[in-house]
Amino acid sequence: MSIRARGLVLSFLALCGAPAVRAQQWGVGASYGWFADVEHKLSFDEFHSPNWEGWIESRLGEDILVRGTYGSMKVRADNAGSTIGVHGSPVVMPEYRDRIQYVTFGVDYLFREGPFTTGLFAGIGGYGIRPESVSPSLDPYRDQRERVFGWHAGVDGDLHVYRGLGVVGRLAFHGILSQTRRSLLVASTGVVYRF
Repeated sequence: MSIRARGLVLSFLALCGAPAVRAQQWGVGASYGWFADVEHKLSFDEFHSPNWEGWIESRLGEDILVRGTYGSMKVRADNAGSTIGVHGSPVVMPEYRDRIQYVTFGVDYLFREGPFTTGLFAGIGGYGIRPESVSPSLDPYRDQRERVFGWHAGVDGDLHVYRGLGVVGRLAFHGILSQTRRSLLVASTGVVYRF
């Protein structure tokens, strides 16, 4: 990430975090999840793990939450197992994976009902795609190593368990604007602590 991009990210975090620090309405959380590539179809037996996320959140009002998230997952490569032409001969690409790491910023609109809170969220972010190594002869044909933008949207809910501690469930769609336009659905569960 360039110095300019880091400066923009830090400025955004400072801007989002300043009101929360004054009002002490911020929190941290982490989750574990399962993802499915839904580019062509949605099938419940296609969900794989792990997807790890950690986030910092700031409440900007009674019903608005701003969240900065870091996540990581290892997905099946887009052309893994497909047949390609190498010097005029058909070759099957080996099974290999792409590590996708991302930083997203989103806004969550909350609905409260007693100890349970639900929300609708959406945002944008940066996604880094790093494919695993394959044989040198197939290296030019594997997925590209990229840093791209993307967006996410979904629903979440949390149950307040004890004081600031809550159990979180989230279903998020990630539209990654890479060369192959990845579309991933992530279902996750975790914990959040709000100060």
